[in-house]
Amino acid sequence: MTTLREFREGGRKLLNRETDTADFTFGLRHRVVNGTDVLTFWGELDAWADQELSPRVTTLLDQAGHQVVADLRKVTFLDAGGLRLLVRIRKRVTADRGTLWLVPGRPGNWRVLRLTRLDRAFTIPASAPYVDGRTGAGTGFR
Repeated sequence: MTTLREFREGGRKLLNRETDTADFTFGLRHRVVNGTDVLTFWGELDAWADQELSPRVTTLLDQAGHQVVADLRKVTFLDAGGLRLLVRIRKRVTADRGTLWLVPGRPGNWRVLRLTRLDRAFTIPASAPYVDGRTGAGTGFR
């Protein structure tokens, strides 16, 4: 069973009434690799994810260095709420004269970025530093 603290720290859970257990539908993992902050998102990045993850992302970016990677390869759904979160991250990092690399990964994520023309607003390299703990890891389908 999920505690309120676990809920607030990592993501949304839906209660399975038959088993009385809960399953996350989104989340965020943060790690620092050689001075680069890597934010790995997973699951559904929607309005609820934006609302729940924004405070944590803000705290992480307050402590982050000038190089940030937002890894979306494990994101299964991306809508306007998720895009709002990503745009906020971009504004925050660039306001501090930092560099943000976006790793869209899945074809659906690429499609949403292209349709909204946000692919032009983000730095989406063929490889991004330290996505998989090493320099130049691939960003997935392009």
